[in-house]
Amino acid sequence: MNKKQLILPIVAAILFVSGLFFMLFVAPNAAKDPSPTVPTTTAPVTTAEPAAEVIVTDPTIPEPTDPPVTEPPLPATVTTSTGDVGLTAAMGFVYDTQLEHLLYMGGDGDEPLCPASLTKLLTAYTVRQFMDPEMVVTVGDEITWIDPGSSRAWIDKGYQLTVEMLIQGMIMPSGNDAAYTLAVAGGRVLAEDPELDRRQAFSLFMDEMNAQARQLGMKNSHFMNPDGIDAEGHYTTMNDLVILSKAVMEDELIMKYAGMAKADVVFASGETITWHNSNYLLHPEFEDFYTPEAIGLKTGSTELAGKCLISVFCQPDGSYLIVGVMGCLDNESRFADTLTLYNLYQ
Repeated sequence: MNKKQLILPIVAAILFVSGLFFMLFVAPNAAKDPSPTVPTTTAPVTTAEPAAEVIVTDPTIPEPTDPPVTEPPLPATVTTSTGDVGLTAAMGFVYDTQLEHLLYMGGDGDEPLCPASLTKLLTAYTVRQFMDPEMVVTVGDEITWIDPGSSRAWIDKGYQLTVEMLIQGMIMPSGNDAAYTLAVAGGRVLAEDPELDRRQAFSLFMDEMNAQARQLGMKNSHFMNPDGIDAEGHYTTMNDLVILSKAVMEDELIMKYAGMAKADVVFASGETITWHNSNYLLHPEFEDFYTPEAIGLKTGSTELAGKCLISVFCQPDGSYLIVGVMGCLDNESRFADTLTLYNLYQ
């Protein structure tokens, strides 16, 4: 065998031995995962508190303080009897215009009552919504519709007065004749027909009066006439009278005459008359009742209503108290009861 023939077996043997060595020692170590890198420091282990018990405080937010204390609005003082405050009146109220709140309510504020001549406040308010105070009106047969024994402004058929004069005669001496004259004249203005039948004109005006009451928010009232004579379907409430009084107080012309004790008047047709306000609180000669702070508002009296009065008093701070008494026993009682309430709540 020559040298070339010997080389091949030797090479084969070397390859066999090399493969065997690789399988036994190198391959098993190469298949293992590399060792993980071990950190040189270990993070501290903490146990979190349950979420409901964790309190996070931001140092930039100030500590909470108690909310400011504010006084609640004064509650309405409601009594079941006006006798609780020493009144003879069946019902009464005191309203503070600055607080816009009832200070006293004797009786049910939503109980229907007969308003008597307090009705004329709404008549005057309605007239002021659409009639020119300088308009001249001729008195007609409508003055014969007034109830016998009614309070009067002593105007007669054919007299001519301005609308403003008729308002004055309706408010100061509480003239029912002036109320009916205004109602008919007002209906004709609404119809734009100066010759409209007086009964139709009267009906139009009464519809407008009730519409004005609804617009003011007098939700428990209805009126059948402009002067307040007792009639089926003619009623209001103390709460509605508060609403009406507040509205009337905004009208300077009405308030001018509501607070005037006495006036000498010359009608457009030339007649002259002196009117006295039926409100004793305005007259210095009635020493027991005269109150300088009183600036109005209106008296009322019928068989069903009794003696009534709504008054407005000016307070030192410029606010007003509206005091109402209904169903008083006699003429003087309504003024005495009014002053009792005023002195209690001023």
